[in-house]
Amino acid sequence: MTLEFGILSRKELRQAAELAARAFSDYEYFTNWFPDDEVRAKVEISIIWHSYKTNFNRVHQLTAKLDGKIVAIAELNDPDFKEPSVLSYILHGWLNVYKAADKKCIDDWIAMDDAAGQPCHDYQKTGPGIWYLSSLSVDPSMQGIGLGTQLIDYYENYIRERGGKQVVLFTNSQKNLNFYLKRGYELFDERVFEYNGHKMGSWSLKKVL
Repeated sequence: MTLEFGILSRKELRQAAELAARAFSDYEYFTNWFPDDEVRAKVEISIIWHSYKTNFNRVHQLTAKLDGKIVAIAELNDPDFKEPSVLSYILHGWLNVYKAADKKCIDDWIAMDDAAGQPCHDYQKTGPGIWYLSSLSVDPSMQGIGLGTQLIDYYENYIRERGGKQVVLFTNSQKNLNFYLKRGYELFDERVFEYNGHKMGSWSLKKVL
């Protein structure tokens, strides 16, 4: 199986967002906040789609393709990344996210997402050349055959080629935690979030490249 790696183009944004939404469909990161399958599906694609549009050309969106079709995507923030303004999100349609579910649930999810990512953002401030992997998604139909590992190898080399020294990320999945630990990542922060009686672990990891 030969993969083609590259950078996401604007015309591929929707395809990539739909892939990421499929990959997150049964992830506690969403299921604890949006337990209804139909509502969750709407929330996932809306959040990811509008985030991808807002951050296009601000972040590094790397793809793995098989026979010309995107099968995995990684989104990286370099050390100089600046979070888009609220106005920028609004101009890219973010308010439509609130049409997908109850406003409080969405606001609670955003607060959780901010808190889960904070250890990585704080760690980035401790030295130069620290990149942040904000997401890595593999099409569910293609999982378990090594695509994720190959994409990790690609983005790690991509970071090195641009002078990066380390990469950080967080995950809320025990399975994903084990996946990254086996690939040389080191746990540096662990916390628990609770919502409507459901607990979810959040683990932050780093790797020197």
